[in-house]
Amino acid sequence: MRASRAAEQTLRSATLSPPQQYVCRACRAQAARQFHTSIRGQAGLPFFQRLQQQLFGSKESEQAEKSRGAKKLQQVEDLKQRGSSNQLEVKVAKNGQQYEVAAVVVPNETTDYVQALHGKQLERIGSEAWVKARADQGEQYAGFVPKYRWEFSNKQWQMLLHHVIVEILTLQKAGRVPGDVCMGRRPFANSWQKTRKAQLKANTTGTGVAVSYPFPAVEERVLTAIDSSSPAESTLLQQSLTAKAESAVFVAGISSEGPAPAWMNVSIKDPSVKMALVKRILQITGMRVPDYAISSSTIADLYNRLRRLERPKKIAETEQLQRLKINAPNVNVFPARRSSIDKEKDIGRWKVIEEELVRRNLPVTGRRWGGVKATSL
Repeated sequence: MRASRAAEQTLRSATLSPPQQYVCRACRAQAARQFHTSIRGQAGLPFFQRLQQQLFGSKESEQAEKSRGAKKLQQVEDLKQRGSSNQLEVKVAKNGQQYEVAAVVVPNETTDYVQALHGKQLERIGSEAWVKARADQGEQYAGFVPKYRWEFSNKQWQMLLHHVIVEILTLQKAGRVPGDVCMGRRPFANSWQKTRKAQLKANTTGTGVAVSYPFPAVEERVLTAIDSSSPAESTLLQQSLTAKAESAVFVAGISSEGPAPAWMNVSIKDPSVKMALVKRILQITGMRVPDYAISSSTIADLYNRLRRLERPKKIAETEQLQRLKINAPNVNVFPARRSSIDKEKDIGRWKVIEEELVRRNLPVTGRRWGGVKATSL
């Protein structure tokens, strides 16, 4: 019975196909690189002949070099026929554009030819000699961003935003481009004081914001103060504006901090108004407005992202404790916990104690004399 079962298992294993062994893709790729089915006889040229062509060149490369030399000689002959004329050969590209071909210089036949000894003597496009040869004086560039960055308080930021948005809306009301707010200001045009009297109110339709002045003459002075000349000339007038901004911002900083006024709910969803506002802030303060602040929909949102966060006050700096010093003179308020050393310092006895501790080699304080042990006297 056992022999029949063993024979049955042997026959079953013989009929079954052997399991396939798994080979990864990296191993198959490596084996394919090492195994080649082509033979050397099927190659166009023998191995040594191909190696010789790679080292010393083939007949086709020699013929191409000869043809290039012949073309160069032909160009030299054409140059001799033209003589000393400065006319350059004109060719037409596939797109119809004409361009001049540089003249061929023959060192042996050109008397004014000087061979360069190193790369510094070669002509370089954009070099100082190249610019002087073309009489290019360059452009008088006037920087848009100020050299120094201003640091404003929260009240100063409120005044600056009010001044800029009033100027932008005044320009827009007069039919001018809001970007003209970045133009320079005429001399002795104190527009900072005039924009303070302007009021911002929503339109009757509720779609925009209207600016109003107490007198029409004030609005006219604000418009005439903004120069409409070229940007290069207007930027030169920016220096006088910066000095006025310094005095105006200083006056605004004297006033006390308070809640955001109602005019800061002005909408700045208009792209032209928002871009002019951002550029003007950059021009005056030198501060680059981040992208998340540019996406603000109102002046209040922009102010909250530009204002300086106040330092959290300590308990000893609160108004209640400061008022306690006046109402109760016998009560002292200290910013930190008082220790016995502080009490000795108030009396004036701590110097004597410290000298005695140091003389006896005893620890004075735990932080200053860490690890010091007292010696027995």
